[in-house]
Amino acid sequence: MPISPTIQFGTLILRDTGDTFVLDAPFVVTIKYEAILTAPFDMETDGASIPRFFWRLIGPPLTGKYRQAAVIHDAGYIGELEWKQIPGGRIRKYTRKEIDKLFLRLMKALKVPLWRRQLMYRAVRWFGGSHWTER
Repeated sequence: MPISPTIQFGTLILRDTGDTFVLDAPFVVTIKYEAILTAPFDMETDGASIPRFFWRLIGPPLTGKYRQAAVIHDAGYIGELEWKQIPGGRIRKYTRKEIDKLFLRLMKALKVPLWRRQLMYRAVRWFGGSHWTER
């Protein structure tokens, strides 16, 4: 599904398990001339860890335009994101800050309103550290 001329999002197939969602197929995002990002089949995601009291402002998990960005962000945080550099296809290591910046970049490509993407980005920068899995 082309949304941005430089970022292409594959098909996101999620299964709702009640409290979380599970990928029923790998989810691929291609950043033209730069990288291929893959969240693996069967990965569990909570859709950006939005606390219930923020649902009125942001919306419930995985319901907004940000959902594809949230899945990639979650994969990065739990250490399951495969980040292949183009050209060459080598696997790239990444930091928490890079994953948070990627989240912001992907939300922009998905046309998430500026105020919402800034709020979500700041939330993961301020409060996401406890969910980060060190590599």
